[in-house]
Amino acid sequence: ATLAQKPPAIVHRTTTSAMARARSGLLAAALLVLALRWASQAFVSAPAQAPEAALRGAPAAASAAAAAVAGMPLAASAADEYLNYNFAGEATPFMVIGYFACTSALTAIAFLSYLILTKLKII
Repeated sequence: ATLAQKPPAIVHRTTTSAMARARSGLLAAALLVLALRWASQAFVSAPAQAPEAALRGAPAAASAAAAAVAGMPLAASAADEYLNYNFAGEATPFMVIGYFACTSALTAIAFLSYLILTKLKII
């Protein structure tokens, strides 16, 4: 049965479903491209290595650099500072005050909402 032989309602339904299938494929392709772009940011290419054979005296330079690094071992280490991390298990005054402030404010909002809705006879 061709489109010319079908009733108008069936033709409309057929073209609508065909357009929906075409759009769904386009949407799936666009989502796939976006997912691949997002996932490609998770991978980092390997660092480029300088060709050692092209440099003259590379072994001597490497040993001199190694001696320089070994001479000052503390220069390369990072400072060991204490970071105030609140979520390691201890309760801080900020967390206690924040808890009571939030629960009190939200309780007041809920109670006032209940009063307004009962006054207006909505509930």
